[in-house]
Amino acid sequence: MADRFPPPPMKATREEMDTADVPYHYRDYCAHMWIDMKECRINNPFLWRTKCHHEVHLYNKCEYKEFKRRVAIALAEKERRGIALY
Repeated sequence: MADRFPPPPMKATREEMDTADVPYHYRDYCAHMWIDMKECRINNPFLWRTKCHHEVHLYNKCEYKEFKRRVAIALAEKERRGIALY
């Protein structure tokens, strides 16, 4: 099943995530975008909603794609086991 839904490459290393103080629940395939978004928010403390909208959008899109991949894996596993989908 891993061949059908390959995970994206991890672009942020463990050391980079430790340096950026990324919380453990954000350490997934989109961690590099979370780091960029956090840096933008720190650099633009009062105007981050207007200055960092691109970084926020990219991070949310990455998280959505990862969610869709996980749902596809879960559905394929249910189908393989013969469990009714609905």
